[in-house]
Amino acid sequence: MTPSLIPHDEINKLLQEPLNIDDRKQVLGFTIDSETSKDLDDALWIEPNQSGVVISVHIADVTALVPRNSQLEQQAFSRVETRYLATGNNPMFPRQLSEDKLSLLEDKPRWTITIRITLDEAANIKKTQLLSTHLNSIKRFSYISADKTLHDPSKPLFQVLRYCELWAQKLAWKRQKRGAFGQSTIAGVTLDEEGRLIETPLYHSQQIIQEFMVLANTAVASLAEEHRLPILYRNHTASAIAPENQLLMETLTTLGLPELVRQKLQSWLNPATYSPAVIGHFALSVGAYTHFTSPIRRFADYINHRILKRVFIEEKESPYKVEELQAIAKHINDKKQEVKEKRNEHFREQRLAKTVTILNKQETIPTLSDKEFSQVLKESIKFSKLDKLVPEAQQRLENCTLKPSDLYYLVFGEYENPDNRTLIKEQLLNYLKEQPILATQILQIAATVGQTTVDYVDKKTSSGKFAFWTVFEEKTTSQPSIANSKQTAKHQSNLHWLQGKLEDKLHEVTEIDQTALDDQIKEETTFLAPASVISEEPLDLSMVPSEAINNPIAYLHTVLQRSKLKNPVYLYNKIDDQWRCCCQVQWSDEMLIETEALGQNKKEGKTQASLKAIIELENHFIN
Repeated sequence: MTPSLIPHDEINKLLQEPLNIDDRKQVLGFTIDSETSKDLDDALWIEPNQSGVVISVHIADVTALVPRNSQLEQQAFSRVETRYLATGNNPMFPRQLSEDKLSLLEDKPRWTITIRITLDEAANIKKTQLLSTHLNSIKRFSYISADKTLHDPSKPLFQVLRYCELWAQKLAWKRQKRGAFGQSTIAGVTLDEEGRLIETPLYHSQQIIQEFMVLANTAVASLAEEHRLPILYRNHTASAIAPENQLLMETLTTLGLPELVRQKLQSWLNPATYSPAVIGHFALSVGAYTHFTSPIRRFADYINHRILKRVFIEEKESPYKVEELQAIAKHINDKKQEVKEKRNEHFREQRLAKTVTILNKQETIPTLSDKEFSQVLKESIKFSKLDKLVPEAQQRLENCTLKPSDLYYLVFGEYENPDNRTLIKEQLLNYLKEQPILATQILQIAATVGQTTVDYVDKKTSSGKFAFWTVFEEKTTSQPSIANSKQTAKHQSNLHWLQGKLEDKLHEVTEIDQTALDDQIKEETTFLAPASVISEEPLDLSMVPSEAINNPIAYLHTVLQRSKLKNPVYLYNKIDDQWRCCCQVQWSDEMLIETEALGQNKKEGKTQASLKAIIELENHFIN
């Protein structure tokens, strides 16, 4: 299909044509969209019952107004979808239609296709119906106004929106339980239905729309698959190196940082595509998925409307052969990829030009926002040295405003002047020593960027401590990092690796020195003070609850759990005929409290050390 000029005759005819609603069932519904949206594709209604709920999603019946093979259809085919730009949008259908005659405006009669979905109490789909309907939207909610109604029982539609919110939560829980990570927020990072990072929704009503649209698209795809009907399915697959959904979610939760999540998902996920063949949707963890809810904005939805209306409402054969659908799917996929590449290239050129301008005008660097400075660092590392950014990086290190990704660029970037490298090295190391966990995050980013892994050689010393060597880029440190906590030893090991990187003092893995594992016996003996050094003065129990005195160990565990702190770590050593117990309480990876006590046996030492820890908590932290 080749688009012609804007078809004014067709547009005017549609604008003037009255809607005959007599032969269509009238339905109730309201819309929720952004404050500025004018092309309203979908409306909602909900009917709870004793066995579950019926959710109705009313979609603008675009294909009833736009003739097949018309110039309007050809133009929509050439554009594939509405493109949203910073300054506005470039609609798939002309604005006179997309923002008026086709849009589900409040209190305006509109032809619709209704997807009526019956769910049981566990949110399982029991029945899906497609109906030819007409709608007079009873309310045009923005996300802001919908949220206000959700919190004000005096508002009209309050109860209806509360039911919608309840079932949206049920649907989200059900999806996540089956391993879906698309359309979810994981460890503070929000993903769209295909696992791409997006802004975290600001409003509860956004979740309602997202969940009901995913439900409608899933229900329609399942109905089509059940009848072996070729439509434009939306397929999403993973690369060969991607883990299973549940493990993938656990990994993303562990990563936490948006930069790491984005890089990991890019390496794990393939782009979603349209096809008349059913492959499944990896991110949503469903066997069949499609796009049906936005025929004003997406051509794939428009085509699916033509097929599903003909088959399930008119009870006739599909208007498209499989070969035609394959050609349409290929055109849409190719066009979307072309637009994506052009957009990426445009933004790349913009970022590059901006970075060059900033580097040539160094006086502008201190005025950059945190986000802008991060972007300049990221772009500079690709084509330039970092020397011009060192003074501002030092200032931001001092102010603690740099993100882990910024630290990664400073560690792995190049410097023309050795003095600049030395300056940033010293300040970086001092900064990381205060927060060793950042060293781990920096190496995770480096591994993700390089599509590799950070490995470890881990052993235990003769005295039971944890010893770690970090192995990255086939290099490691000669000496291990040793600590009582495995996590602490790991963070310290990563810090020492970064120090070796900055100082060019890394070694081959075959050169690691294991003699330190035996040396720890002497160090441990030095650390363990003789009995006379441990304070055995009477304890001040005036501030300690009686239940703590009666059972210090259990009480300490309870207090720490209530305070959301880790359980205490107990270390033992025998000194002469007594047992020395060291009780350690950590917050994050830092030592919060460390107490010592002697006992005739391990339990007695543990009890006394716990009691001392409780006194510390009561005196310095809890009160």
